[in-house]
Amino acid sequence: MTALHVVVRPRPDSAPSPALASLHGVLDVVVEGVNITARVGEGQALDFLMDLAFATLTAVSSTRKRATVPLHSGNEAWEIGLECDGEDLLLSVFCPGPVPSVATHARRVPTRLFQAALLKALERASKGSGVLPTPVRLGLKTATDALIALRMPTRCPRVERRDVRIEHRVGDLRLEATVPLRVTSGAASASDLERADLLSLLAEGQLRLGIGKATRYVGQSQLFLDVERLVALADCTVESWRSARPTFRRVQLGCGRLGLRRGPGEAPIELTVVSTGATARTRTHRIECDQFAALVLGFADRVADAICECDPEQNRNLRLCNLRQRSAQLRDQLQSIGDDESVANPRPDSYRRFVPKLRRAVGIWETGPKMRFMPRWVASVPQIDLRATFLCGDQLMVGGAQETACLRRSTGEMIWKRSTRPAACVVTPAGLVRIEPDGQLRCHRLDDGEVRFNLSVTPRSAGSVAGSVISGPGMPMLLALVEGQRHVTGIDLVSGAVRWRHTAKRGGSYRLRRAGRLLLVSGGDPLLVALDAVSGEVVWSLRTRLPLTGDVSVDHDSAFTISGSPGGRARVHRFNPWSGAADWEVELDERPVAGRAPLLTPNVVIVPTTEQEGCGAVAYDRTSGEKLWEQAPGLVGHTAAWLAVDDCLVVNSASGVLMGLDAADGRVRFQHVFSCSTDADQPRRLEPVLRSGALFVPQQQVHVMRPRDGELLGTLPSDLIPDLIRVDERCDVYVAEESGHLAAFGAAPRLAVVR
Repeated sequence: MTALHVVVRPRPDSAPSPALASLHGVLDVVVEGVNITARVGEGQALDFLMDLAFATLTAVSSTRKRATVPLHSGNEAWEIGLECDGEDLLLSVFCPGPVPSVATHARRVPTRLFQAALLKALERASKGSGVLPTPVRLGLKTATDALIALRMPTRCPRVERRDVRIEHRVGDLRLEATVPLRVTSGAASASDLERADLLSLLAEGQLRLGIGKATRYVGQSQLFLDVERLVALADCTVESWRSARPTFRRVQLGCGRLGLRRGPGEAPIELTVVSTGATARTRTHRIECDQFAALVLGFADRVADAICECDPEQNRNLRLCNLRQRSAQLRDQLQSIGDDESVANPRPDSYRRFVPKLRRAVGIWETGPKMRFMPRWVASVPQIDLRATFLCGDQLMVGGAQETACLRRSTGEMIWKRSTRPAACVVTPAGLVRIEPDGQLRCHRLDDGEVRFNLSVTPRSAGSVAGSVISGPGMPMLLALVEGQRHVTGIDLVSGAVRWRHTAKRGGSYRLRRAGRLLLVSGGDPLLVALDAVSGEVVWSLRTRLPLTGDVSVDHDSAFTISGSPGGRARVHRFNPWSGAADWEVELDERPVAGRAPLLTPNVVIVPTTEQEGCGAVAYDRTSGEKLWEQAPGLVGHTAAWLAVDDCLVVNSASGVLMGLDAADGRVRFQHVFSCSTDADQPRRLEPVLRSGALFVPQQQVHVMRPRDGELLGTLPSDLIPDLIRVDERCDVYVAEESGHLAAFGAAPRLAVVR
């Protein structure tokens, strides 16, 4: 049999048209009697033959002496690699995807026999395929002529290889390898091209894993591919430690198998090495996750350095650059393990004085008769944006997909209207700030809608815009905004200039919570940082064991936050917002509701929880962290809004159930079930609004109740679905429906007995 044998089986029935039937078929490439390729499938068989011919020319005549041909088989993308080595060609077949595999590596075939077999295959394809389209016929002729021209004596230089020994040790573990690496003379070329070239990284050597004094021989190994698997395993290990959840993984390394098992909490790693050769043995070793990750990362760096030292061209290999980048990111996470970055504020009183002194005011509707409402006006704003609708004094700002309008809240009269694009909006003392998805920030005056200033900020790649408005006695008017993944910027709302910018050590989905003059920055990272809102300096920092969710609640001298990660356990933390000192932390048995900060009453902190059955709640004593009561998930549905009012927890669910729980013992104080015909009639936002002692609850209609005992005070006479409600200081209600309709209702005068 010849060195190369091509089998083409026509499939005319599967061709797109009868004219192209001769181009389609199933193709196999057989080298020395061994099928080294997956079948091309019902694809362009003749195109593949031409690509293989041109790749042979490139491998023999170019300076790189290497070439690859894509080979698509079903849902897989394979490649055939050719490398010229003296009078021979080295054939490799591999899948370069995220989970790479190598079918054949460096199979030696004489170049003359390979060219002759390929010429014969091209000749048979040209004569046996019937009438061919002109471009295909010309391509076959060009490939054939080029291969014939190579019949002159041609001899490529031998591929120089160097046996390199690589070793890295951490504690009782060590990784070592002996591998022949390709050596190229001279420095890297000046080309700016970067490409993912797995063929240049394939090198078969021997890999060994040492545990204590014993050495486990893994066997013949594609070193670079095994290093990629080890880095992915180390990444899984570090993520398991950061989220405090168990994990179990097994990977195939050469002729051996490496298993990794870790329990929940702070459990170490159980590393199992299984040799699958004739003398199969199993050995288990316990090691900390940071030591295992350090071992893998150190070994990966040594392998990458050795490859680039032998072949400087690999510095621009995207596959190798990706490995270095993954190792660097994992090393950043690894450096934070065990580091205590907590720094306390020695002068907490200097920031405590900026806390506003709030007094409990008695609302006029906490006692007394029922409430009545009278319609005032109706307006229409096309494609209304509920997140861009605000009450601003005597004005009602309404955002839409194509315009932003300002209405007079008493009459519904249009004050001004401006053409705008969809954006995240926030009302500030200086005007309406709009942040568009491309990072363009504009501040509009409230009286006429004119733009006060423009600014370009870095948009966030994921998540919504996060920020906080700073204003008050002794403080300038600022907008603190999260930019990108690592920056928090303070923007002066008067001049429109950037006053300061804080850069976090690590990237995350940061969110801001204002506490007086402090900005609490957290989310996606175990470090919570308090910034001075005026200067941007770090006042204190607090490090937790698990990544923080960014949900923070502040009340006087105590603050509460939640840490955890998806799939793992979560914890509730109490700390002092002025000094940064940690008070206590407790572990939750259930998962907390995402995006919901802890709810605070005078003596209790309540955390809504969720499972497959629905939502529940768990309560702790604010002073000691002692668990007081728990309502298991399933109390209400998954879609619900939570609000703490005095000593009562109010839950408004999409199923039409309104419930009030006593914060002291968790018992049901009151419950209402409202009519719920279809899901389409449910409001988009279920958050109740507390005003003047009355609670405005959005359901299919807006119901007004007294939160102390659940007594119904009235119902809004509106046909609109209350997707959004706003209530002013006079208890006038403004209802917005997502369809674009607005309606205003005024509270009727309250009747009182005069003695």
